[in-house]
Amino acid sequence: MEIITPQTYIDMNKEFENDNIPFRIAIPTQEVIDKWQSQPAPPYQTPPQVDMVANMWEEHNRIEAEHKLQLELDL
Repeated sequence: MEIITPQTYIDMNKEFENDNIPFRIAIPTQEVIDKWQSQPAPPYQTPPQVDMVANMWEEHNRIEAEHKLQLELDL
C-alpha cells in the first residue's frame, strides 16, 4: 500500500499543471489524511449476477416461437 502524504497531492497538482489539465486538488494535512484512511470501509453488497446473454436468448426464442405460432395460425 502506498503511503499518502500532502506531498502526494502536491505532486498530483504539478502533474495536472504539466499536462495542462485545468484541475487542482486541495492539499489536506497529514492529520486529515490519517483520519480518512482510518475510517472503516463502507459496507458493499454485491448486486445479484445476471446472465444478460441468456436473458437475450430467452427473449429471442420467445419472440421466434410467437412468430412461428402466428405463421401457423395465418395458414
